[in-house]
Amino acid sequence: MATYKDLILQHCAGIVEQVLNNTDRYRVGAGKIPVPKEPILYRWWFPANSEVVTMLSEWKGKDSKEPINLLDGVLTKKFPDGETYYALYFGKSNKGYRRYIQHSTGNVHTSTLRRTIHSLLTDEEYNKPIHEKQIDEILKDCYFEWAVIDKEEESLVECIEAICIVHGTYPLNIDGNPAINETWRNHMMNERGKVKDKIILTLKN
Repeated sequence: MATYKDLILQHCAGIVEQVLNNTDRYRVGAGKIPVPKEPILYRWWFPANSEVVTMLSEWKGKDSKEPINLLDGVLTKKFPDGETYYALYFGKSNKGYRRYIQHSTGNVHTSTLRRTIHSLLTDEEYNKPIHEKQIDEILKDCYFEWAVIDKEEESLVECIEAICIVHGTYPLNIDGNPAINETWRNHMMNERGKVKDKIILTLKN
C-alpha cells in the first residue's frame, strides 16, 4: 500500500510545476519590489554566503558529534548576479504584500520565518545575541519569489502550499514538513517557543 506522501509526489507534481513555472523573483535589497496584494505562494532564496546557509550546513544536535547537513536535497540555482542561492523557505499568504513586509522588515512575533532565523542564530551552540536589524540585513541579501493565486481559488492556497512543501526540501519550514530531520524539527520547535518568552531587541536605526 502506497504512503500518502508517495501518492502526493506521484499525482500532484503538475500542481507544483504550474506554481513554480509562473513566478516573479526580485532581490529584497534592490528596493521596493512589486509584490501584489493578492493571494500568493512564495519562496525565500538565501545566498551561499549567508550566515543562515552556513549554520544549516554545520548544525549539530545536542547528541550529535558530527554536523547534520540540513542542506541535503535543497534546491539551488545560480542567479544573474552570478551567485548561488538556496531555496530554504516556502510560504503562502492571502495578502501577499503584507506578508512580504512582515517577513522582510517585521519582527519575530509576526513572522514565522524571522522567528526561525532568530532561533537558529541564537542557538546555544553559537550563543550569539541578535536583534531585528540583523535579521533585516540577512533578508536583504535574499531573493523573494512568488506566484499569484487567482482570487477565485484563494481557499486552495493552504492546500497548494502543503503540496509544494512535500515536493521540496525547505529546512526553514518546521511545521508540516516531512523532508526535515526530526532532531532538527524538535529542536527548532523548542527554540521558537522560547522566542515568545524573550524580549527581542528591535533596533531599527
